[in-house]
Amino acid sequence: MITQKQLLCTFSNNVQYTETLKEINKQYHLIDGKIFVFANEKNLRELYLTFNVVKKEEIRRYKGTISIHRKKQTNTLYTLNAMNRLIEDENNGVFDKNFQLNWNNYKNSIILTNEIGVKIVSLKLFSVFDV
Repeated sequence: MITQKQLLCTFSNNVQYTETLKEINKQYHLIDGKIFVFANEKNLRELYLTFNVVKKEEIRRYKGTISIHRKKQTNTLYTLNAMNRLIEDENNGVFDKNFQLNWNNYKNSIILTNEIGVKIVSLKLFSVFDV
């Protein structure tokens, strides 16, 4: 049986992340036993903890956790809503599911949406934890 993975991201900071790591390990069964911690290059206190779990219909999420996707070639993390907004932004306000983003423009970053629109945060690897 093939196990479908779901990539999750939990928002944390440099003060609380060790406690957050423990809670993630308690709440989820991690597929590969690793949690990747990325820091915002411009604000090293802002951390993003990413990990793979078994995809389920209903998954109880730990606080501050969202489902994300990853473009491996450019190490870009993104939500589907953020990708769709980027397509609109780059395609003169028109959403076209066949429009191809230039993922190299978003290398080593996380793309999210907020009240204003799309938020692009440059990331650097902070640590990898084996749990």
